[in-house]
Amino acid sequence: MISTLPRRTSLTLFAFIIVATYAAWGWSDANAIQAQVNQSSGVGFTLVAYDTSLLDPSDIEAADLAAKMVLSNIDEGLILVGQYSDHAVEPETFATSDLAKAAIDESSDRMRSDAADTPADLSEMLESYASFIEQLGVPGKLFILSAGNFAFHESTGVRGLEGLAADLSAQGITISTISLATTPAPDRDVLATISDAGGGTPYDLGFLDGVIEFINGELGVTLTPSLQTENTSAAGETIDIGVPPHSSYLVAGFSFEDPETINVIRQPNGQEISDTVGSVNAFAISGMKFFTVRNPQPGFWALRSASGSGQLTMYSDVVNDLSIVMPPQPPFPSAKPFVLEANALSGDLPLIDASAMVDVVITGPDGTEHSYILNDLGEDGDLFSEDGVFSSTVAAQDTIGVSEVTLSMRWPNLATTIDGNGTFVVEPFPAIEIAIQGDGSVNKGARSHLATVDLKFDNAAYLVAQDDIEVSMLNVAEGSIVEIELEPTEVIEEKVYQLRVFGVLPTEGQYEFAATLRSTHLDRDFVAEAASATQDFELITPTPVLLYAGIGVAAFVLLIFILLWLRALLQSSPFGNLYRVSSNRERELVANFRDYRGSAWDRLMNKPIVPAAAMPGIPLHGGRFMFAVRGISISYRPDSDGLLNVMVGGEPLQAGKTPIPDGEEFQIGSETFVFDRTPAGSDVRMSDRLTQTQRTRNEELDTFALDPMTWDAPSSARPTRRYYRPG
Repeated sequence: MISTLPRRTSLTLFAFIIVATYAAWGWSDANAIQAQVNQSSGVGFTLVAYDTSLLDPSDIEAADLAAKMVLSNIDEGLILVGQYSDHAVEPETFATSDLAKAAIDESSDRMRSDAADTPADLSEMLESYASFIEQLGVPGKLFILSAGNFAFHESTGVRGLEGLAADLSAQGITISTISLATTPAPDRDVLATISDAGGGTPYDLGFLDGVIEFINGELGVTLTPSLQTENTSAAGETIDIGVPPHSSYLVAGFSFEDPETINVIRQPNGQEISDTVGSVNAFAISGMKFFTVRNPQPGFWALRSASGSGQLTMYSDVVNDLSIVMPPQPPFPSAKPFVLEANALSGDLPLIDASAMVDVVITGPDGTEHSYILNDLGEDGDLFSEDGVFSSTVAAQDTIGVSEVTLSMRWPNLATTIDGNGTFVVEPFPAIEIAIQGDGSVNKGARSHLATVDLKFDNAAYLVAQDDIEVSMLNVAEGSIVEIELEPTEVIEEKVYQLRVFGVLPTEGQYEFAATLRSTHLDRDFVAEAASATQDFELITPTPVLLYAGIGVAAFVLLIFILLWLRALLQSSPFGNLYRVSSNRERELVANFRDYRGSAWDRLMNKPIVPAAAMPGIPLHGGRFMFAVRGISISYRPDSDGLLNVMVGGEPLQAGKTPIPDGEEFQIGSETFVFDRTPAGSDVRMSDRLTQTQRTRNEELDTFALDPMTWDAPSSARPTRRYYRPG
C-alpha cells in the first residue's frame, strides 16, 4: 500500500483554483464581466489560477492532474483560467472544460521546456484575485495548492493572508488549501490557517488518503478500496463494478508500486479504455491513476490491472441519486385487497423509467412472506403510467399489525439494483351489511320495508354521515334499477348507523340489493362493500282493513264469552236447605237453594250468588248467600244492604263475607236457622211461603226495590225479575 507520494509529485498540483458562481470576461472592466454574466447562462463560472513557477516534472504532472480533475466536474457555466508566478495574469475565458484542459496542457508543456525558478508570491496573487472577486460581488469557491517555499508580504504576514480569506468568506467565497508531501510544516500551517479563515477544507495530497479525500471532495464521490493485494499476480487483477441506470458518475482508481503496471477500465460492451476518450477522463500521476466517467452506461464495468508486481489497490464509487422509498401512509383495512405503492426518485424528482421494476417482499407480523412486483405501467393497481410511482395490488392481509417491506428496483438484463425498505400497518376497518326484511311477501302497490343496512365496527355500531352510504336495488330479470327510499333508524349528531330500505315493487321476481360505504377511518379513505343480498319477492293483495277489524272484534267478543263461560263453569251452583228451628227443636224448611232460578245473566255472571230477598221463606231484605265448594256464607255491604240483624256464632254479622258452618245454628232477628247440605226428607214440614204451587212475585221485594240503599245490589235482587219455583 502506497503511504506517501514522491517529494515533488504534486508540488504545486494546482496552484490556485477559484470556483465561483458567475463569469467574467475582462480583467480591468468588472462591469463588463457582470454584464456578460447576466446575459449568459447565469449558473456561474470556474476560474483556475495556474502557478507557472513549477520546476519539477512530477510537480507539473500533479498540477495538471488536479486542474483537469476540477475542470472535469464543471457541468455548466463559463470557465476562466488565470496564471500567476510573481504576479497574477488576467483570466482567459473558455466555453467548455475541454478547451480549458487544453490550455492547461499548453501551460504544462511550456513549463517543461522553459522552467523559471521564480517563487510564487502568495500575497500578491491572493490580493489580485481577491480584488477581482470583490468587484464581481458574487459567491464562489477558492482553492489554493502549494508545496510551500512561497513568498508573502512581510508587513502583513500570515495575518494579512488570513484577513483576505476572511473577507472573501464574508462575501460567500469558500477557500480551501492543498498541501503536498514536500510542503514544509510552517507553510503547511499557513495554508491550513487560510482555509480555516476562508471556511474551506485543508487538503493534503502528500498521502494517498489525502489524494482520496481530495477526489472525494471535488468529485462528490466516496472512493473505497474494492481490491487490495500485496503482490499482483502475473495474470493481473480484475474486478467488476455494477452501474445502475441513471448513474451520474463512475470514478475508478488504481494505486500501484510498479510503474510498468497497465491499468484500464472496460465498458459493459467490452471496450477497454486506458486514456481520456468521450465521457471518460483519465488522470495519472506517479503511482496513481484515476478514471472519471460521466453518465456511465448501465451494466458491469471492469477494472483491470496487468503487467505489474507489488502492491495494488483498486478504488471505485458510483454516484447514483436514485432511491426507492415507501412513503408513510395510514393503515390498510384487514381482509381486503389494497394497492401498495413505492416512489422511485432521482434526487428529489420522480424517476420516469418504464423499464424498471420493483421487487417487493412483505414480511407479515406472523413472519410469513409474500412477494410482489410493482410496476409503473398503469397496470395491476398502478393508477398512472410513468409517473415515478410503482404500484401493485396486494392480496388481503388477515393478520393485524405491522408488516416489514423490502424494496429492490431492477432492470431487465441488469444485475444491479437500488434497494429500499418500508413498513405498513393492517387494522380492522368498519363494515357494511345488508339484510332482507321479512319472507319476501309484500303488499301489491304498497310501500314496504324491504331491507335493512347496518354499519358495524368490531361488532359495534359505526356512525357515519348518511351521504357516505350508497344503496341500490336491481330487478334481476329486467336489469332495471328500482327506486327506493332510505330512512335512518336513529340519527345521532347528524350521523346514522342503520338505514331501512323502503320501496314499491312494480312486479314480482328476484331483486338484488347492493350497499357501499365510502368514508374515512384512521386517516385513510376507504370503500367497504356489503355482500350482495338477493330475494324473490311475491306480491300479495292486502286484506281490507275493515275485515281485519271485524275479525278482531269478533275474536275479542268470543274470547270474552269463553272466559265468562269458563268462569261460570268453574263456579259452584246453589245447593242445600235452610231450616227455621222452633223452640221445641223442630225444623221447618224455609229455603231450598236448588230451586232458585236466576236469569241467564245471573247464571253466567252470578252463578254462586243467591240474594236473600229472592227467597220467599227468608225474612231478609238485603244480603246475599254465597256458595262455594267449601261451604256457604252470608255477604252484605253496609252502604247498600242496610243493617242486617243477623248473629252467627253469637257474633253480629260482619260486613263482607261471613261463613255459616253446616248444621250450626245462627239467628236472624229473633228466629233461629240452620243450614244443611243434605236434601230435605218427606217428614220435614215446609214453610207456608213455600206451599204455593204457582210462580208468584215476592211482594216483599217491592219495598226492597224502592230502597235507595239497595240500588246497586245484584240484578237477582230486583223484584221485577225474581221468581221462585217450589220444588
